[in-house]
Amino acid sequence: MSKLIRHQVEGRLLGAMSKLVGAAGGGGTSTRLVRSTIRRVAVAVVVLLIAVATAAGAAGQHRNHLHRHHRRLVKPTPTPKPTPAVVMRPLVLLTGGTGTISVPTGTSPAVLDSAELYDPVEGKFRAAAPMTAHRDRHAAVLLRDGSVLIIGGVDTVLVPMIVFPGPAMPSILASTEIFDPASGTFGAAAPMATAADLPTATLLTVGKVLVAGGGDDGAELYDSHTKKFSATGNMTEGRYGQTATLLPDGRVLMAGGGDAVAEIYNPAIGKFALTSAMSTNRIYHSATLLKDGRVLVAGGSPYARSGALDTTEFYDLKTGKFTAGPKMKKTRAGHTATLLNDGRVLIAGGHGDSSAELYDPATNSFTATAPMSVSRYAHSASLLPDGKVLIAGGWDANYKPLASTELFDPAAVKFTSAARMENARAGHTATLIAVRWPAAWLQPSPTPTPTPTPTTSPTPASSPTAAPTPSVSPTPIAATSTKPTTTAASMPTGLMRAKPTPTAAPAPTAVPTATATVTPTRSPTAPSITWPNPPSIGPRKTPSP
Repeated sequence: MSKLIRHQVEGRLLGAMSKLVGAAGGGGTSTRLVRSTIRRVAVAVVVLLIAVATAAGAAGQHRNHLHRHHRRLVKPTPTPKPTPAVVMRPLVLLTGGTGTISVPTGTSPAVLDSAELYDPVEGKFRAAAPMTAHRDRHAAVLLRDGSVLIIGGVDTVLVPMIVFPGPAMPSILASTEIFDPASGTFGAAAPMATAADLPTATLLTVGKVLVAGGGDDGAELYDSHTKKFSATGNMTEGRYGQTATLLPDGRVLMAGGGDAVAEIYNPAIGKFALTSAMSTNRIYHSATLLKDGRVLVAGGSPYARSGALDTTEFYDLKTGKFTAGPKMKKTRAGHTATLLNDGRVLIAGGHGDSSAELYDPATNSFTATAPMSVSRYAHSASLLPDGKVLIAGGWDANYKPLASTELFDPAAVKFTSAARMENARAGHTATLIAVRWPAAWLQPSPTPTPTPTPTTSPTPASSPTAAPTPSVSPTPIAATSTKPTTTAASMPTGLMRAKPTPTAAPAPTAVPTATATVTPTRSPTAPSITWPNPPSIGPRKTPSP
């Protein structure tokens, strides 16, 4: 290629120079000199052109090499996969309460340390890790980080009469613990300065938790940052069975549980101040913040062991006063009140009551709904994300804890049966939480292991097997306490902790057979009980011990 270019250049230069020489009329020697010069110039030009072409080709090859190398580096790089969206599953955490355990004479009420979770998506209950303590009549509040603070309550311990005479004494707890939804476990938290039975726990707008009541006028603040409790101003009087409602302006309305006069806690100054009085004192009532900013106070009892009320009243934040509301269809105490998504309020259950009703702010009236499947008292009611309400556990009309649950559908205005809980429980807490899904720590429901059938061993009739001597078991005694006031006739016989569970002593058998089964005998009579009983509260500032 280079030779061809050179000859072409030479020819054109020689032709041009020849014309110039001929035109000049020069001799032969000059002509040869010119031609020689032209050849040299042509060769130099050709060499120059070749060098330029070679350099251009090399540059092009370098660019192509870089391009190919770049493509080799980029091509194997995998395309980043999109980050999967975090899925949060709503669950209802149920903790503690009073349930039943097996004892040699049958079953006995017992304070529980167990916990379980209800999954609205699957419609099932699953066992969770146990709490660090047995708790009944405690409080639970959802913190801003998604964890749940469990506060106070009572833990009934068994004092064996055989070892040293004494009753089963309820121990009022100052301990607290926190449920971590990331690990699914409970961990001990800082204790309160004062033990509290049936306290209220309210998450303030500043992120702290106000814990108040439980039989005295004390109040404390839990700080989730320091993870400690600190003192705040006391209430104006001792309260037990009161309600605490967070108002739209960030203050807290404390109503009932001691006197008809209510009071308001101001977190800005850390103090309580009296507000107006209700029409009557109330205990075991409900207080619901409506969407218009008013508080609906419904039912309850005027004092301990008195009849339930059917009256309601409203607290107006603008005027700071209570005004009478419409009467409910039934008298109720120990019921639940749940604000629905459409602004209505579901009132359900009470002492020996399976009925329910709806309050409609638009008409300012109550209307009856279809009843629940069973009467419930000290149960829980949780508003689910789909707008339905989960009703769980509680005491039935015979004061036995329930394991059954049901769902209320506001659209159909009726209850339907739902899954059974892992444990029967009353006086428990129920908190709607969110868990990153799937959660590996969720324990599946345990499958009961079938008891193997004993193999028949022939025994001579003339030599019966000697009956084993039954082991002596501790005898539980009715609990007594100064707070709340409880008598042997008003508290379940044999109230005890759920752990450890006493092992039934073997029953004597004359001749073992393959099908013989011994059923533990229950106590022939059960005492009439009223559970729980609050302390007697009069017009005095602090309840008597």
